Amino acid sequence: MSAVKRSTDAGEVPSVVSLTMDDWKLAKSVVGPSITRGVTVDIPKVSWDDIGGLKDLKKKLQQAVEWPIKHSAAFARLGISPIRGVLLHGPPGCSKTTLAKAAAHAAQASFFSLSGAELYSMYVGEGEALLRNTFRRARLAAPSIIFFDEADVVAAKRGGSSRNSTTVGERLLSTLLTEMDGLEQAKGILVLAATNRPYAIDPALMRPGRFDLVLYVPPPDMEARYEILRVHTRNMKIGDDVDLRRIAEDTELFTGAELEGLCREAGIVALRENISATLVSNRHFETVKSSLKPALTRDEIETYSSFMKNQGSMLSPSGATELKLSTRQKAIIQEGRSSLSKAFPIKISVLGVILLIAGTYIFMHNEQTSYESVVT
Repeated sequence: MSAVKRSTDAGEVPSVVSLTMDDWKLAKSVVGPSITRGVTVDIPKVSWDDIGGLKDLKKKLQQAVEWPIKHSAAFARLGISPIRGVLLHGPPGCSKTTLAKAAAHAAQASFFSLSGAELYSMYVGEGEALLRNTFRRARLAAPSIIFFDEADVVAAKRGGSSRNSTTVGERLLSTLLTEMDGLEQAKGILVLAATNRPYAIDPALMRPGRFDLVLYVPPPDMEARYEILRVHTRNMKIGDDVDLRRIAEDTELFTGAELEGLCREAGIVALRENISATLVSNRHFETVKSSLKPALTRDEIETYSSFMKNQGSMLSPSGATELKLSTRQKAIIQEGRSSLSKAFPIKISVLGVILLIAGTYIFMHNEQTSYESVVT
């Protein structure tokens, strides 16, 4: 049709119509595979510019998502296997879902979105069938991204307390593991997942070949908060007395979602004051800001950031297991070493090493167990 229309527009009536590559490209953009109908496979319209801050994180996502699709020939030339899975974790409201959509937009990839709650709410067996069908459609609509929101639900650790929920969860997890392993032969498909509870993810998903890349999405710092405020006020008429940088300084611990809500509520306060208002002034922002408190605490942020520290410190550079000791553990071990030295003036060799390793393991195991019970 494109070729015929081109000839007609040119005032020609040829007996034979020749097709060009542009005709094929236009047809492909209009007609998609029928297998993708019935689910959300559109390319999100969110761009990197819609997300304030997180510059380093954006670069890593660009390399993991965009490069394998846009520069596949370069990957093939160097024999590089693209990343198959990326896990985004961090506090709620810090743009994890928005980052996934922006990555899909930048790569011009079809976007399949599933939530853990959606998979759990179905009849027996339907959740696994939806998972398999989504991966099948993603292969046909490649390049594509499969996004799992609330990934800790569908990928929860095995061995929970509730028999029914454990059975469903293990079936979903088993299906997810099988499908992700099957991506080794597929091209142009990436699994993106987001979670607020990274400790709840089953360890089987954290090995290379599944979630190859784990990225922490932190709450915004001062500069990032300023950029977020600029993004959410770019279409808002604000007064000259509004100092976005000072507002950014006064909103420590606020997430991106809370800053977006702050800007929206400031506009509503202005309309409430005068429905014919033409701009939002500083007093409107101050009114809203005085009534808002951040949902995050420093202790919660430390819990989230410690996950990445624990992930990175599980193995020492030599590949041996590295035990992370608290100050109290080190003091007890040192005290034990001194006591042994006094009791046995001779140089301690094998016995001393065995006792130190045993003591270290017992204290480390007890502390890690109690920490995980608090987190989960």
